Amino acid sequence: MNTKIDALNYYGATKKYPLHFPALQEDIDADVVIIGGGFSGINTALELAEQGITNVVVLEARHLGYGGTGRNGGQVMAGIGHDIEAVKKYVGAAGMETLFKISNLGAGIIRERIRKYHIDADFVPGYGYLAYNQRQLKTLQQWEKEFKAATPEDDIELYTGKDVQQVIGSDVYCGVLKHMGGGHVHSLNLLLGSAQAANSLGVKIFEYSPVVEVSYGKTVRVRTAMGSVKAAKLLWACDSFLNNLEPEIYKKTLVTYSYQVSTEPLSSELVERISPLRGAFSDIRPVINYYRLTKENRLLFGSATRFLEYTPHDFAAWNRTLLTEVFPYLKDVKIDFYRFCLGRTDGKSILPGADRWPVARICFRRLARFVNTIMFFMFRVIPDLASRLPILYAKSWPKE
Repeated sequence: MNTKIDALNYYGATKKYPLHFPALQEDIDADVVIIGGGFSGINTALELAEQGITNVVVLEARHLGYGGTGRNGGQVMAGIGHDIEAVKKYVGAAGMETLFKISNLGAGIIRERIRKYHIDADFVPGYGYLAYNQRQLKTLQQWEKEFKAATPEDDIELYTGKDVQQVIGSDVYCGVLKHMGGGHVHSLNLLLGSAQAANSLGVKIFEYSPVVEVSYGKTVRVRTAMGSVKAAKLLWACDSFLNNLEPEIYKKTLVTYSYQVSTEPLSSELVERISPLRGAFSDIRPVINYYRLTKENRLLFGSATRFLEYTPHDFAAWNRTLLTEVFPYLKDVKIDFYRFCLGRTDGKSILPGADRWPVARICFRRLARFVNTIMFFMFRVIPDLASRLPILYAKSWPKE
């Protein structure tokens, strides 16, 4: 057990679905086998089942949501995480509008899935993109135009100067783009509710069934310690804990780390001061701070280290420092939970908005990662980034 990764976090303490699935202990056949029981794996299985492909098997090495899905920021957001003008050179104005429409689909899919399957996931509408300086504010001005063109029905408004305080109670920002089409959600409950729905449609889910070998041929055979699955199709959806099961993917990835603290329940006065919107927020720097208020009036505040830096030994204290830089009036608030998230990127991404490499958000927005993948293959920037960068490995590197 890794004490950082396995420590009880806010999501684990507030989950509402006591789901337990057996370990695989036999040899079975399937149309599709999916390795990984997070958002990517479960949502793919549910989508397949909705399309009538129900002979689907999901294999999870630990319990559902053990990885980033069960410990992320819960942000439901849109956008492409790139400099708009740079991307527009390749795709044109019409292509840019299409990309923003695609990125906006995610929030709608989530809301519809919650409604359709009655998932208790505490969805709250409202998102704020935050700017620290004039350059970032210019980016938000571009995003405002693209968002409004993509979803004119959404309430989208840019606040600057003193008006920022109407949305977020901090003096460190010069602008905030409010997007009511986004929001936040209890990510673990969303996953478990989706898994329950997939299982009800016939999807077979197995927990504590780590894959030990994959054999390719006319069919794919995936072997675990006590069983196996023979299938026509295989989907890799294990992200952080891919290890070396699929070398061609693994060697093109980098490990990243994100941290989050959860405060004690706050008074209604503090909640109103932080944000009357009660939405989710993130700045648009290459390595972001992100935060939101929960149903219990806790503030969940997270960030990540740049991958060329050492991992903090006391990341709860490190996160508290970042929190009080944004909200100095919370310096004496008690921290009830912290969470450590091991993430793995695909060699093109760290967090949204980097200037040198295409990027993907390591948080909730899986659909938008598809958009970032398009950008990556379009630009082909440093194809083998993982093997070329002089990386300083962290002293406190967690064992996978």
